[in-house]
Amino acid sequence: MSENLESKVKGWLESTGFPLEMKAAAEFRSAGFDVRQSASYADQQTDKAREIDVLATDPDELGIVRISFVIECKASSKPWVILCSDSALENYNRLLAFGLTSPAARESLVESIPRAHSRVSRFVLIENRAGYGMREALGSKDNDPAYAAANSVLKACHSLTRQDNPNQTDRLCFSFPVIVVDSPLFECTLTSEGGLHLKEVQKSAFLFSTRVPDPVGCLVHVVTSGELPRFAQWAKDLAGALRQDFGHKEIDAL
Repeated sequence: MSENLESKVKGWLESTGFPLEMKAAAEFRSAGFDVRQSASYADQQTDKAREIDVLATDPDELGIVRISFVIECKASSKPWVILCSDSALENYNRLLAFGLTSPAARESLVESIPRAHSRVSRFVLIENRAGYGMREALGSKDNDPAYAAANSVLKACHSLTRQDNPNQTDRLCFSFPVIVVDSPLFECTLTSEGGLHLKEVQKSAFLFSTRVPDPVGCLVHVVTSGELPRFAQWAKDLAGALRQDFGHKEIDAL
């Protein structure tokens, strides 16, 4: 292959989202996750297979406690904006905001959170401040890639936490939606004077809901490519807390 052709192919690859997907996969793999790229899930609405950019699963030998991070990567030359409010989570059920869960996982969280020794409570009982929407700044009004990305990861998370077989052992499934961007990320809030305040951040989260066909929703995490190493380690810490709190469920199932 000529150097000129190789350079053109490399330039084309760098203009796509593939390098960002590779980096996300590498960072989650380095943090200790089992990682699959271009994985698929069953879309309940269309009964078709849909693709996930990156699926990071905490290693699970017994299959009772399954912890997954569904990652959509968005390469763009335009910045992203999370619309935030100090009261976005006010009166919002924190277990619903936490992530998507199977019925058995949700019941276990309800039992565990009030206990003083719960490790996962610090990940669930968060402050009211959060985002309520995400937009690609300076983009077309007719195209909303943020909505498409959030809809995709939430549907995939829902698919991973479903338990259609009533004869199957009740599994504790926890699934968390993540969007990774490779351009600047801002949080936008309203000031006390009624103006807009922009702050550049490396990670944020916003509430999002969709229908599959029933309504589902939770916080969608958004991180920049530079924040990936720290976020992947945070995800591993969350998975560790879940296994510490619910490891006895695996023993009970044996």
